[in-house]
Amino acid sequence: MSDPMVRVGIVTTVLPRSGGPSGARPIAYFRRMALRAAELGAELSVFSPEDVNWAARRVHAWVPADLDRPEGPWRCVWRPLPQALYENVFVHLAVRGYTNGLRAQARRHGIPLFNPVLPNKWQLYRWLRHTDLARYLPETHRLTAPTQAIAYIHEWRSAYVKPIGGYGGTGVTRVEASRDGRFRVSADRLRQGGAMRRWMTERALATWLTTHARTPHLVQRGLPLMTLAGRKVDFRVVVCRGLGGRWRTVGVIPKRAARDGVVTNLVAGGERLDLARCRALAAREGKVIPVADLEECALAIAKKISARRPTTGLLGFDLGVDDAGRVWLIEMNPKPARSLLDAEMKRMAARLNAEFLVHLARRGRV
Repeated sequence: MSDPMVRVGIVTTVLPRSGGPSGARPIAYFRRMALRAAELGAELSVFSPEDVNWAARRVHAWVPADLDRPEGPWRCVWRPLPQALYENVFVHLAVRGYTNGLRAQARRHGIPLFNPVLPNKWQLYRWLRHTDLARYLPETHRLTAPTQAIAYIHEWRSAYVKPIGGYGGTGVTRVEASRDGRFRVSADRLRQGGAMRRWMTERALATWLTTHARTPHLVQRGLPLMTLAGRKVDFRVVVCRGLGGRWRTVGVIPKRAARDGVVTNLVAGGERLDLARCRALAAREGKVIPVADLEECALAIAKKISARRPTTGLLGFDLGVDDAGRVWLIEMNPKPARSLLDAEMKRMAARLNAEFLVHLARRGRV
């Protein structure tokens, strides 16, 4: 396969490292993608945004020394621009605009980019609220003024104030109204570091909300989420597209918050549970995990998103289940962490990612 018909690329800052008997090579996930791409008659390369010469339409990239053996050594060579790109830089770099230039150049050169820029929390809510998927949405409003938010908190008794562009549970705050007129304000991961558990008067809460309204935030109705051993649980559902662009479920991963925790994110003190163990724990408390309903929700929303953003190929959804067994969308993650996936899920996701990347390359510009 000396002159493959299709070339696809992974854009990343996690480049191949030398050392060890196999020489320089990328992480296992990228090697699995390369193997599946080779099976489909494509060459997969790995490079950073700085390695591209857009004027010459060439890239200095890492490719397997033997295309059919990506587990062996890789070499760095000049190649023509790939026909489809998989942007896989760290979330914090993407948020800071690290790949903006690459995305603009890819559009200019007609190269489909998996994934495209996806809607933020508020945009997604606005997309879905007038569709048949609105049934999965907790009541949510853009934070505009403290009086507006406090009125909702009084009505709901529990609410979450969330940064629209946040990730990793940073800045997500729970506000609970008490019978004595005060409010309990809790966060597991503040922007400035640390956690918060504080009682506030309505006047103090108004001051706090005024500060937060200066940057885009949402106020969302609190849900009576399922608990196991008194700790709230939600579910990360990861879905991918493969050959032909069909969506498939890669995994349903339960996450349990710390006791009195606000979010279930691992970096904020949450805990990953095995699904079988989670079901067993739930059964002891007379509860059922509606796995089929969780998958149905994730796949339906993914299809709705990809109808508007056709190069979308990988999504993670944080879904909740309330005491009545109803499924709710908490938020979407456009870059779901692979650390939550078990070994088999990672293998499946890598294969599907490679398949969809080759699918995009063969279709050309979308």
